[in-house]
Amino acid sequence: MLKGNRSEILSCLPGGSAVQQRGVDSAEGEVNVKELASAIRELSNLQKNIVMVTGKTDYVTAGGHVYAVSNGHEYLGMVTGTGCCLGTTISAMVAAYPQNKLGAVIAGVLLYNIAAEITAERDDVKGPGSFVPAFLDELYNVRMATTKGDVSWLQRAKVSIVDI
Repeated sequence: MLKGNRSEILSCLPGGSAVQQRGVDSAEGEVNVKELASAIRELSNLQKNIVMVTGKTDYVTAGGHVYAVSNGHEYLGMVTGTGCCLGTTISAMVAAYPQNKLGAVIAGVLLYNIAAEITAERDDVKGPGSFVPAFLDELYNVRMATTKGDVSWLQRAKVSIVDI
């Protein structure tokens, strides 16, 4: 799987990208969703792999449909290491469900981003510093609830298909 922010992923396309990157998590300008979706679908087909662009909205494709996941919280972008932690969450899901890697990636993104939303709503979370330990607790809580059959957290899922 290829996962990165918009400018990282677009730089993997043949010929690169015109997006100027100014830091590890940045890409200037508005997102043209249809162009981005088309580009990542092309990259997925070229690499024969799942491609994911992370950001305010995450985009995922295995070369067919491009899925937009609009869950998450801004604190994720304010804390170092959240992208690596997301990658680990996705890897665990793919390892558990190798027969449906795309579904596993989307499920991992949802689990992670919805746990972030739940965390940000907690009374003990006042900003990015208190978010981190609470987020780890909520990732655990959501996972444990799921193992017991409680998937009510999925009612928060905001997934759509990008019309290209």
